[in-house]
Amino acid sequence: MATAIHSAAAPAVFPGDAETGNLFAANFDHRPFQFRHTLDSMNIFQMPALLKLAERCMRKRQLKSHYETGKPAVNGYFGSKPADMTLVQALERIGEGGNWIILKRIHEEPEYRAALELFISELSVLSGTDLRRRYRDPILTIFITSPNRITPYHLDGEANFLAQVQGSKSVFLYNAHDPRILTTEEMESYWTGHLLAPRWHDELSEGHWRYDISPGLGVFNPATFPHWVKNSNNVSVSVSINFKRVRNDEIGAYRANYYARKIGLHPTMPGRRSAVDRLKDLTFGKLYEGAYTARSALRSRFGV
Repeated sequence: MATAIHSAAAPAVFPGDAETGNLFAANFDHRPFQFRHTLDSMNIFQMPALLKLAERCMRKRQLKSHYETGKPAVNGYFGSKPADMTLVQALERIGEGGNWIILKRIHEEPEYRAALELFISELSVLSGTDLRRRYRDPILTIFITSPNRITPYHLDGEANFLAQVQGSKSVFLYNAHDPRILTTEEMESYWTGHLLAPRWHDELSEGHWRYDISPGLGVFNPATFPHWVKNSNNVSVSVSINFKRVRNDEIGAYRANYYARKIGLHPTMPGRRSAVDRLKDLTFGKLYEGAYTARSALRSRFGV
C-alpha cells in the first residue's frame, strides 16, 4: 500500500547502499547517471492527488504551472496553450491527446514541501554534498505527459533529478562540455535569456547517453546538459528535483562576455581563469542579475 510520505522507520526513498553512494558521489553535478527510488510508492504523486493539486493551482491562479497541447518535433518549439481547456481538463484528458502539463514549485504546498525536505536530506548523504548549504532554491516539479509526446531539445540551468512515477519514457542527453554540442557563443546567449540558443544536431539524434526510465528508475541531468524526451505509448508522470549552485561564477562570466563580444572584444572563455570569472560575476554578473530580478518583479506587479 502506498504511503503519503515515508516515516523515519520506513525504507529510504533512495537506496542507501555503498554502491549507490559511490554512484552519486562520483557523478553528481558532473555526469548523467541512472538511479533507483521509491517515489512511485508515494500517494502524493499518484493521479488522484495530482488532480487535487491541479485544482488548487487553478484556485490560486498559480501562474507557475503550465499546460499545452500539440505534437512538437524534437528540433522544434514546444506546443501552445489551448484556449478552450483548463489545467484540470488537460489533466483529465491526458490519455487522449498530445498534452504536456507542468505543475511547478509544488513544494510550496505543505505535503510536497515535507517530501522535498526528505529528498534533500537523503540526496545530501548520497552525494556527499550539503545541498542546503551549497545549493539554493530547491524546486519540486511534476511533468505529466500524454502518450508518445515529445519534449523538444533544450537545456536547463539547474541540476536535475528526474524520477519516473508512472509510465515509461526515454531521455536523450548531450555532453555540455563538447564544443560541437554547445559553443561558447550559445552558452553566452542562453545565459542572457535566449533559451532557444542551443542548436539541434541531426547527426547525433539520440545523444551521448540514452536512458529508458520506468517507475522506480530515474536519471540525473547535470546543469546545462542539453536533452530531449520521448514518451512511450502511455501516460507518463515524472517528478523533477532541481538545484542551483549557490556560487557559479561562470554564469556571470558568460553574461559579461556576451556583451563584451557585442562591442567587438574577445573575452576569455569561462572556466580557464577562475579569478577572472569571479571578477566578472561580482561586477557585471551581479548587476545583470539585479536588473533581471527588478524587471521580473515589475512584470509580475504591473504587467510591463
